[in-house]
Amino acid sequence: MANNYWQERNKPYKPGQNEPFKVSRSKIELFQQCPRCFWLDVRLKIKRPGSPPFNINKAIDELFKKEFDVHRAAGTPHPIMKDNQIKAVPFKHKDMDTWRENFVGIVH
Repeated sequence: MANNYWQERNKPYKPGQNEPFKVSRSKIELFQQCPRCFWLDVRLKIKRPGSPPFNINKAIDELFKKEFDVHRAAGTPHPIMKDNQIKAVPFKHKDMDTWRENFVGIVH
C-alpha cells in the first residue's frame, strides 16, 4: 500500500515540474493563514495538526440546556437571568428538541 500511496493522492509539488499542480480553495486559505504550513503540506506532505475536539464545549452546552430546561418546565427565571435583572423565563416551545438536533436547527 505504501508504494501506491502517491498514485492514489496528489504527488508532492516539485519546483520546475511540467505537470499541472492543483491547488484547492482550502490550500489557498492555508497559504494565507500560514505560508510555512502550506509549504510543508504541498512539498513534504506534512499536514497541519488538527484542532482539538469540542468535547468540553459540548459538555458545557449540554449542562446549560438541561439547567435551563428545569427552569423552562417550572416557569421560573434562571439565576443568571435574575442576577442580570432580566425579567423573563426560558422560552418553552413544542419543537425545542427538534431545534437542538445537529443538522436541523430552526427552519422558517
